[in-house]
Amino acid sequence: MKKNHDLLTVEEAREILRIGRNAIYNLIKVGLPHIKIGKQIRIPRELLYVWINEQTITS
Repeated sequence: MKKNHDLLTVEEAREILRIGRNAIYNLIKVGLPHIKIGKQIRIPRELLYVWINEQTITS
């Protein structure tokens, strides 16, 4: 079975962002793009990087 690398698990997204488990779930609650497949949460890789760019503060 081919893995879908375009969808990240919560753990994989957490590692990319280098944040804790509670922090990633808090971000999901307040608007981090995600989809639910049954009870599982997946974060589209491309949307995660778009979200990161939108959060970037430029001075």
